Amino acid sequence: MFRSLSCKHQQSILRLFISRPKFSITSSVYGRPFSTPARYTPKKPNRNSSLIAAKPWSELSTPQKVVRASKTTVNMGVILVGVGLTSAIVYYIGSELFSSQSTTSIFSDAVDRIRDHQDIVSLLGEPIKAHGEPSRSSRRRNRRIASQIVEDRQQQPHLFMRFYVEGPHNQGTVMLEMIKNEKRKWEYKQMFVDIPGQGLPSKRIYLERH
Repeated sequence: MFRSLSCKHQQSILRLFISRPKFSITSSVYGRPFSTPARYTPKKPNRNSSLIAAKPWSELSTPQKVVRASKTTVNMGVILVGVGLTSAIVYYIGSELFSSQSTTSIFSDAVDRIRDHQDIVSLLGEPIKAHGEPSRSSRRRNRRIASQIVEDRQQQPHLFMRFYVEGPHNQGTVMLEMIKNEKRKWEYKQMFVDIPGQGLPSKRIYLERH
C-alpha cells in the first residue's frame, strides 16, 4: 500500500496516526464506569485541646483558660447532679425501710399484732400471711399496701390503711386508722379484722379502739 503512494501521502498518513488521540480503557458495566471507593482516613486528634489540657494554668492564654474553666465547670455540674440524685434515692429508701413513721413500718407492726392475737390465730390458723390486693395473681398480691392520709376539720391528719390476711383455715380484711399525737408521731386510733364466718356470722375483732 505504502509503495503505491507517494512520499507526501505516506508522510500525511503517518502524521494522522501519530496525532490521533489516545483513548484510556476504563472498566465498565453496561457502559457505566466503575467509581473507585473512597478510602477512609481517620480523623487526627485535636492537638490543641490535648495541649491545653497538658499545659499548666500559668502558661495558658486567656482563651485557653476560658476553655479549660468551662470544661471543669460542666464536669463538676454533672458530678454534683449525680451525687444529689443518689442522695435523694438513698434518703427515700432509708426513710421507707427504717423510719418508724413510714407506711412500711406501720404495716409490719400491724401484721405482728395480728399474729400475736390468739382469737385471730384460732380463726385463721398458722402461719398467717399479709398482702395487698386479694387475688390469685402474685403481682397484684405484692402491690404496695393501700394507704391514704386525710385531714379532718381541725386539720388533724388521719392515716387509713387496708390490707388482707389469710391462714390455712380462713382469711380476713384489716382496717386501721392512726392519728398524730402531740409529738407529731402516728398512734393507733382503731384497728380491726373482719373475718367471714363461712356459714356462721362474720366476726369483727378489734385490736385497737380509742
